[in-house]
Amino acid sequence: MTETEIKSMIDKDLYESILNAFTWEKVREQTNYYYTDKAGILREKRIMVRIRVVGEVAKIQVKLHKNENSPLQICEENEFETEEVPDIINAELAKEITGEDVGELYKMGCAVTIRNSLVHNGSELCLDKTTYFDKTDYEVEVEYEEKISADLLMKLTSLGVRFNEKCVGKFSRFLAEYKNQE
Repeated sequence: MTETEIKSMIDKDLYESILNAFTWEKVREQTNYYYTDKAGILREKRIMVRIRVVGEVAKIQVKLHKNENSPLQICEENEFETEEVPDIINAELAKEITGEDVGELYKMGCAVTIRNSLVHNGSELCLDKTTYFDKTDYEVEVEYEEKISADLLMKLTSLGVRFNEKCVGKFSRFLAEYKNQE
């Protein structure tokens, strides 16, 4: 599945403004457990592997980022069923899910996100508060398939959201903090 979205990092005040400006259809907590290979081959190839847990359901997700240096994010995303969140994903399964022969994948840690979401004119608006290590950040994103909702963008812009800069994704932000922990 190809995922197309625009996103922007926001501060806590703008997060609160957006939170209060919309009637949210869903609020959920999700925990993303991130994995890496020892040689860093997946990072070099812009492939991210995580296990996302929402409630009692866990899924392995693999994303291949297709563009960079833009607020527009285009990713090829695949999901696989799993019943556990292991410390190590064995080499055989790692190759099966990524298509790369990278050996075992090792769990780096997790990020916990509170996600508010709604669908408007075919676009999904997501407002995220994410905590990892001792850091909390805030992000707004609009996911869409064909055409983004112009009135949704106008409302976000009127609240102060700017989609004109590259937005560093959750995994990259997590990775930067992970390196600071070492």
